[in-house]
Amino acid sequence: MLNAPQSRRSLAIAAFLSAAIFLQMGQPTLAGLVVLYDGSGLPANQPWLNFGQLSGVASQTPVAEGVRLQTDTAARAGFGNYLAPGIIKNAAFPTLNPSLGFELAFSVAVNAEAHTSNDRAGFSVTLLGSDLKGIELGFWTNEIWAQADSPIFTRAESVAIDTTQRRDYRLQVQGNNYSLFAGNNALMSGVVRDYSMHVNPAYSQPSFLFLGDNTQSGSADITLGRITLQSDLTAVPEPSSLALLCCAIFTAQWWLRKHAKCKASSLTSPVE
Repeated sequence: MLNAPQSRRSLAIAAFLSAAIFLQMGQPTLAGLVVLYDGSGLPANQPWLNFGQLSGVASQTPVAEGVRLQTDTAARAGFGNYLAPGIIKNAAFPTLNPSLGFELAFSVAVNAEAHTSNDRAGFSVTLLGSDLKGIELGFWTNEIWAQADSPIFTRAESVAIDTTQRRDYRLQVQGNNYSLFAGNNALMSGVVRDYSMHVNPAYSQPSFLFLGDNTQSGSADITLGRITLQSDLTAVPEPSSLALLCCAIFTAQWWLRKHAKCKASSLTSPVE
């Protein structure tokens, strides 16, 4: 049978092991996390994204904050995960399953933007799942808005925001809905759209993403920073798991403090 000090030590070890297990359970928040661009140099020099330009005048310049993309009104240029329709840059690119949920996180400042139509934006972010459904968001300097699919590529829900400030955005798709966050602040949400009926073959590519100027009706000057993709949101721990983790850590700390006090007491008590 264990004596009292051994029992306390065993319980403390057990509590710490419990905390470690729950902490490890919390790690799946990073499940499927891929750093598409680490914010240094040019995105195309890293494994996941390609730089494409189909028309007009465009430039990409490495800067301290990431990469600066500048386009004129005639340009269509930006960063995506496909080299051409049907040809993905990296075969290890994760499948974006809407039932699991996925999230594109990116840092961007829209330094300047112009558009010749209220249904177009000089900078857009497109994120589509394996079922071809997703969302395209247009960025103006004072607004972010969603592209509808009926009528296709017309303005839908929007939020007023100063996009000239550098912000960290998170674009999530879960099931039939999407949500956009700036940091932890929810900005807008809605249902996903299906743009695959459009003649542009890009919208018929599964697990497709693009950040840049995709229209000849707009121009932009943006600074794009770190970009990450998380392809499984189901692994995020529930609040109950977090509560158990806190409980385990508290228990471990309590037993260690009690053990330390008991040890100090035995050292200072007179021998009987």
